[in-house]
Amino acid sequence: MAGIDLDAARERRLAAAAEKARAAKAEYTVGEEPLIFGGATVAMLPAELPLAVWEPLVGIPYLPLLLRSLVEAAQAQGDQQTEAASLIVDVLGSEPSLPSDLLAAAAEMGRRLLGEDGFARLMEQRPSHPDIFELVRAVWAKYFPGGAGLGELMGPSELLSSAGTTSKPTSSGTTGSTPAVSGDGLVTLDSSALDAS
Repeated sequence: MAGIDLDAARERRLAAAAEKARAAKAEYTVGEEPLIFGGATVAMLPAELPLAVWEPLVGIPYLPLLLRSLVEAAQAQGDQQTEAASLIVDVLGSEPSLPSDLLAAAAEMGRRLLGEDGFARLMEQRPSHPDIFELVRAVWAKYFPGGAGLGELMGPSELLSSAGTTSKPTSSGTTGSTPAVSGDGLVTLDSSALDAS
């Protein structure tokens, strides 16, 4: 029996991603990537997102409802946006431990992604909210290159603004459809990952 070779499957995925980038002459992330902050490399992001990074979110009460409310608020307009925002406040208010549970989960996710030392070095730089949002955007673009929805949810980014944004109609009239332009963000090709394969 040949068995299931996850190593070979991973090598194929990375090689296919690199080939796709070369063929399209696009910038694409393959392999490890440094996280630079405070003038130094604080950690190395792994080639693929470890599944264990998600584990701290398991069991947090009301998290699915909160996430759905955040997405609805980001997509809503006018009164619907107010209603969605009100639901977010209600969810946070109905579960007093939710904010601290989310912060603890986010910190543990950071440790699992960056490693204990990398997370400690990041925190030593005293990152601000915008710093963390930029990190989340970059991580999302690296591991989920088709997931442009996160940028809409978290608002405009100075780092990723050159990649484009999703356009939306400016009026509720029926003047035809407005095409969306993908804004996946700029990422780089790391050829050393191919050499290591």
